[in-house]
Amino acid sequence: METVKNTLLVIGDPYWPLSVYNKIIADDLQKAIPGLVVSNLYEQYPDYKIDVEKEQKKLTEADNVIVQGPLYWYSLPSLTMRWVEEVFTHGWAYGSEGTALKGKKVVVGITAGASKNDYQGGRFVITEHDIAVRFQATFELCSMDYKGVVFNGGFMNMGNGHADPVMVEAAHRHAEEIISRLK
Repeated sequence: METVKNTLLVIGDPYWPLSVYNKIIADDLQKAIPGLVVSNLYEQYPDYKIDVEKEQKKLTEADNVIVQGPLYWYSLPSLTMRWVEEVFTHGWAYGSEGTALKGKKVVVGITAGASKNDYQGGRFVITEHDIAVRFQATFELCSMDYKGVVFNGGFMNMGNGHADPVMVEAAHRHAEEIISRLK
């Protein structure tokens, strides 16, 4: 299998120490992508004070970007969104002179506690498409090569460290789908 190189994985999981499935996904990505640079936002910035220059340097050096995290209130967790707000600046990431991210592949991985069908069948009013479109708009504004959202549900974690074997397999497939989108 062809591997993806020069990739930045941005993890935004506020409960990372208790995470089961996002850790499996991150581990699979690390095994499959040589030299993967991992940026775990909640470990690096527990005070929410993002080092913008450091994060921009990571993005500049990457050809591919993966943003992975759990679904929180129909988006990614607040620090992940703050990272986008502060790092993807006008004149650097977008605007007439903002070309730093132009052509870089980007894929967003989202794990939801509720089933994927709940977001397709209208149970929560908002759909998987509604969640994904905001990321498409953001990354396309930055002239990135947007590869979509890998969205999967059923990843409810009760914090006891127990991994449901069916969901472990789903986590492995989630990572595989992210990798396939970057090829």
